[in-house]
This record gives sequence, structure tokens and C-alpha cells, in this order.
Amino acid sequence: MRLRACGFALFALFFSALSAAQTKAIVTFARLKDLEYIGNFYDGDAGPNLGLQFTANAQAIISASQGGSGNFINNPGKSPVMFFQTGQSVTMTATNGIQTGLWFYYSALQPGAATVYSGPNGTGNILASVTLTPNNSGCTGYKLCVWSPVAVPLSSTAGSISFAGVPNYLAIGAMHLGYAVPTSSALTSSQNPSVHGEPVTFTATVTAVGTTAVGNVTFKAGNQVVGVVPTVGGIASITLSSLKTGSTHINAKFQGTGFGNSAARLVQVVN
Repeated sequence: MRLRACGFALFALFFSALSAAQTKAIVTFARLKDLEYIGNFYDGDAGPNLGLQFTANAQAIISASQGGSGNFINNPGKSPVMFFQTGQSVTMTATNGIQTGLWFYYSALQPGAATVYSGPNGTGNILASVTLTPNNSGCTGYKLCVWSPVAVPLSSTAGSISFAGVPNYLAIGAMHLGYAVPTSSALTSSQNPSVHGEPVTFTATVTAVGTTAVGNVTFKAGNQVVGVVPTVGGIASITLSSLKTGSTHINAKFQGTGFGNSAARLVQVVN
């Protein structure tokens, strides 16, 4: 299956913000035409000067549902996406570097990979490598209909990202560059209400967009810190047996490098 009328291409880019020190932008490819080569469009060539350069085979494509030639639907923001018809990969270089984190959407019919490098043009140290597993099923009328988020928190500056896969079988949608990976937290109690002196386990579950949350959860009982616990698989737990009789606010705040902070709370009743 090709990503155009019988094949496909994806990548969209929209300017959000840019500082001299790093690239900070939301890339949606909204201003590119169907099958247009991206090249230096986002390096001041025709679009906003974000310091982003793409290899010569990177193209944008618009869904056939919106008048283009792409065999896909449900793409984030309904914007064009990026794909390639030749070669085994496309690489985006960020001349200003990317810090904090990045995340994007992809759709694939064959296995692919996204690799983040410290240097330009896929050079330097590999900072992260993520498998892009085929994710489409139940599509009707279009070959690609499912878009999955993938996130990479960064502890050092990234210089380029390479997207590898089978030509016409991998599409990349909206990219968020230079942003902390969003998280959300939930907090539960093993028993509520509980009896004075009885051990109660509080579990914080942290969900991150496109990856597993890695960091620490700070637990508070009222205004007192009662523990700082690292997450394992996005989960951190603490057991307390010295809570006073009555109602106590239990707070859990997650923090991690490259991730956005999130918090959750509950009221524990002790009889």
C-alpha cells in the first residue's frame, strides 16, 4: 500500500515560538502543499525561520479527504503530514538544538524507528531510539487511520531526529519540539477510611504522553513531606501508619527530567 492515492506522506509544521538558544515550536506542516518537498521551508526559505532542515526526500502530503493524495485520515489537527517515497529514512536537523523534550504522532503499516542524535544530520551520540510499531487496524476507506504519540524527554541537547521505515508506509504528524512531555497523575488509597495505626498504602499513577513517566513523586500528609519515591513503570507508592485521627489531605507531586510536573490529592479519613 502506498501513502499517496495508493501511497502516503506525512509531516506538518506550525510555528509556536523560537528562542535564540533552542528550537521551541509545534510542527504541523500546515503551510505546505500536497507532495511538496519540505527541504529548508522551516529554515527561512518560505516558512517561519525555525532553524529546521529536512533531507531532500522529505515530503508533505494532504489527506484525500481534504483534497490531497494521501491515503490517510484522522491525522492530528487535520494538517498535512510528512512521509518519504524514496530512501529508507528522513532526517530533520535542528540547527539551534532541541532541549527539554519532544513528542510527535505517527502512523505506520510496517515497522519503523525514530532516533534522536546529539549532532546534525543523524550524527553524534544517540540520545534515544524508539521503535515505531505498526499501529493501524479497523480502518475503513483509508489505509492509515490511527495516530499514536511518541515522546522523548531530553536531559541534553538534541541536534537531529531520523525517522526510518518502509517508503510510503510511515507517516509523521504534528511534532512538539522543545516542550516538556505532558503528564497527569492520579492518587489512590488502599483503604479509606482507615483505623488509627493501620498501615495505608498510597499509590500515585503518573501517565505521560507517548512514553512512561520517569522521575520522583513527593508525598505530603498535610504540609509535611513524608517521602520522595522514584516511579517504576510510572507508579510510586508509600505506606503510612502514623496518620492522625480525622481527615488528612494526602498530596502527590510528580517531577522528572524532560517531563511536565503533575499532581494529585485525596482526603484520607482515619477513625
